[in-house]
Amino acid sequence: MLDLSKLNKHQLKAVTATEGPILVVAGAGTGKTRVLTMRVAYLIDELGYDPQKILAITFTNKAANEMRNRIATLLPNVNVPWIGTYHAICLKILRKNVDTIGYSSNFTVIDDEDQSLLIRDIYKQGNISQKDIKPAKMIGIIEKIKMNDVGVETISTMQQLKELGIFSFEDLKIVKYVHQRYQAKLKSGNILDFNDLLLFTHKILKENIDIRDYWQKHFHYILVDEFQDTNIIQFEILNYLINPKQINVFAVGDPDQTIYTWRGAYANIFNDYLESYKNTQVMILDLNYRSTKNILKVANSLVSNNHERIKKDLSTDNPQGVEVVFCKSDSQYYEASFICQQIIELVKKEKYQYSDIAILYRSNYLSRFIEQELMSNSIPYYIYGSLKFYQRMEIKDLLAYLRLMADDQNEIALKRVINVPRRNIGEVTIDRVSEYARKNNMTFAQALALSLRMDVEITWSPNPIMQFLKLIHQLKENTQKLSPSKALQEIIKVTKYQEYLASLDFESRWDNVNELIAAIEYYEAKNPEGTIEGYLQEITLYTDPTEIKKARDQSVSLMTVHVAKGSEYRVIFLAALNEGIFPVAINGQTTNLEEERRIAYVALTRAMERLYLTCSAGHSFVTNAPLYPSRFIKEMDTKNLKVVEQGMKSISDVDLSWYDSKSPATNFEDNYNKDAVAFQIGDTIAHVVFGAGVIVGIKENLLDIAFKAPYGVKTLVKNHKAIKRMKS
Repeated sequence: MLDLSKLNKHQLKAVTATEGPILVVAGAGTGKTRVLTMRVAYLIDELGYDPQKILAITFTNKAANEMRNRIATLLPNVNVPWIGTYHAICLKILRKNVDTIGYSSNFTVIDDEDQSLLIRDIYKQGNISQKDIKPAKMIGIIEKIKMNDVGVETISTMQQLKELGIFSFEDLKIVKYVHQRYQAKLKSGNILDFNDLLLFTHKILKENIDIRDYWQKHFHYILVDEFQDTNIIQFEILNYLINPKQINVFAVGDPDQTIYTWRGAYANIFNDYLESYKNTQVMILDLNYRSTKNILKVANSLVSNNHERIKKDLSTDNPQGVEVVFCKSDSQYYEASFICQQIIELVKKEKYQYSDIAILYRSNYLSRFIEQELMSNSIPYYIYGSLKFYQRMEIKDLLAYLRLMADDQNEIALKRVINVPRRNIGEVTIDRVSEYARKNNMTFAQALALSLRMDVEITWSPNPIMQFLKLIHQLKENTQKLSPSKALQEIIKVTKYQEYLASLDFESRWDNVNELIAAIEYYEAKNPEGTIEGYLQEITLYTDPTEIKKARDQSVSLMTVHVAKGSEYRVIFLAALNEGIFPVAINGQTTNLEEERRIAYVALTRAMERLYLTCSAGHSFVTNAPLYPSRFIKEMDTKNLKVVEQGMKSISDVDLSWYDSKSPATNFEDNYNKDAVAFQIGDTIAHVVFGAGVIVGIKENLLDIAFKAPYGVKTLVKNHKAIKRMKS
C-alpha cells in the first residue's frame, strides 16, 4: 500500500481524483513532481492500471529521469516505459508508424550541428555565400516554414517575408532553393530533424484514423508535466492521443511560469484545455515547501501585477526567514563585489556550501562582470548552459565513428570523421566527391567507394580516401563482436584519437571521452544485450549536459533564469535588475512585460532561504543607455526589502519611486537631485567610464580629476550624474 499520509489535502485530492480531465495549477515549490509520481503509483498500485498503458509526458529528459527514479522507489518492480518528452514519445510512435509516410523505421535523427552541416553543403553546391543568409539563420527560417506549415511557393507579400525573418524577394529565392534541397536530402537519407518528430507524428495521427484509434486505445491514462510550456502542435498531438470515450488526462502546470513563448508556448494553453474538456476539475496547489515567508511575500507582490493569470498566492508553513536584500551599487564592479562579499560571509560565517548558492541573470552576456570578480576572490564557479555534452567536438567525433560501425553509408558521419584525425582529405576533396555524387545521382558513400576502383575516372586523389575506407572496414571487423563500450575503445586505439586530441592541445577533453565510455558502460549495465544501434537510438534525444560532478558540487552556480527553471538553491542572487535589462527592452521598448515579470517570478521562487536582488548605476555598453533600477523592484514593494548601497555615494541618488506601474512615466532625468555638492581638492571620486580618480583642481562648476592610465587628468562638469563620491 502506498503511504499517502505525507500529502497535504490539496495534493491528496489531486492524486486520488482519477477519473476524467483534471487541471492542476501548481505554484512553484508546491510539490507537483511528488503529486505526479504519486499519482502514477496510485493508478498502478491502488487502481490496477497497466503500467504499460500509462503515458507521462515531461519537458526535459532530466525531469523524465527523476520521475522514473521516484516511481522506482515507490514501486521497485514496476516498469513504466512511456515516460519522456514530447520528442521522445513521438520518436517511439514514429518507429512503429513512420512507414505510412514513406520513411523506414531505422531513420536517423539529426541535431543542430548536423543540420548546420547539411545546410553548409547545400550552400556549397548552390554557390551561395554565407553572407547572404547565415546558415544558423537559415535553420531558423526552415523551422518556421515547417512548424507553421508555410507554403514557400505561395509567398507573395513583404509581410509574409518578415514573418519568416527575411526582407527581400532575392533572399526568398535562396530560401526556396535551400529548403527544397534540405528536405530532399532528409528524405533520401531517411533522416528526420527534431521538428519532424512532432510534425510527422501529428500528420500520422491526424490523417490515419486506424493508427490514431490504436494509440488512443493503447494509453489508458495520460499525464502532462509543465503544461504551461506546451505549444500548439504538442497540444494537438496530446488531443489525438487522448481516448475520447474516457478523457483520462491529468495536466499539471503553473501559468505564472510561462516563460517560453519565444519557442512556441503560449499563456492561453490553460484556457484552451478548459475549452476542449468542459467538465475539467481544476485544482490549485499553493502551499509552498521551498521558500521562506519573506521570499514568497516578495514573489507574490511582483507577480500580482500580471493581469492575464489564474489568481493564486503562494503560502508556506516555513519560517519567516531573513529579509530579502536589495543592493543598489554604483557600478557593475561594485555590484559584483557586493555579491562576492556576501558569498564569502555566507560560506565562512553562516556555514553555507558554495553549491548552495546560485547567481541568476536575464541574459548570458551579464555573467562577465560577475565572473571577473569571482575569480579575483578565488570563489569557484560553474556556468550552466554552455555546450551540452553530446554536442562537444570530441563526443560527436567518436559517436560518428560508432555510427559508421552500425551504418557505414551514413553521409553525415562520414563527412564528420573522414579527416579526423587528419589524413590529408581536405574540404576541396570532400566538395569534389559531393559534387560527383550529385551529378551522377548517387550517395556520398557510393561516390567515395569509387576511390577503390581503377576503371572509373574521378576528380580527386584516391589514395587518402582508400586508406580511410580500409580503416572503416578494419574497424567494422574488429568491433563486430564487441560491446559498444569496447568497440569505442577499439576505435580510439586504432584511430589514435587520444594522440589527436593532444596534438590539438585539447588534452583536457580526454575527461569527456572517459565520461562517454562510462555512459556507454552504464547503458550496457541496464541493457546486457545492448548494441551500438541501440545505444545510438537511446541518446538521440538526450539533451542534458553531463557535468563533472565534483566540479559542480564545489562551485557557485551561474546561469540564466531560463536555465534555472526547475531547480532550487538555498541562496539566490538575482543580478542586473536594471530597467532595459530585466525587463528586457528592445530599442527602448519593453515588448512583453507580463512574460518578463513571469521570468522574474521564476527567479525569485528558486530561493529557499536567502534572496539577494542587485542592480547597478552607471551606463550600459550593451543597451547604450543609463542604468536605472528595474521597475520590478518597486512592484515587489520596497517595504518587503532590506535596501543597502554598495560602493560610492552618488551626488544624486535615483529614487526608487521613479516608476509607477499604473502610469509609466519615463522622464528619468527629473528623478536626480540637482543640489550642488561641496567637493574639495583631494576627494576620491568614481566616474562610470573612467573609474576611480582624485580631484586635483576646482574652478567654478568644473573639476580637474586625475584618473589612472590611460585616461589621465580630465576636466568635467561638477554635478554631472556620471561622477560619484566615495562614502565618508
